Amino acid sequence: MNKRYRDLNTYLREIFGERVQKIPIDAGFSCPNRDGTISDKG
Repeated sequence: MNKRYRDLNTYLREIFGERVQKIPIDAGFSCPNRDGTISDKG
């Protein structure tokens, strides 16, 4: 059966030729909106 779309996993396998994983990185930044100077809506 043909899919109507390519999912991200299939697309990345076509680009890189192998499985691609996400790696979480903690850069120590805070959310730019959390201090309330821009907005308090979140």
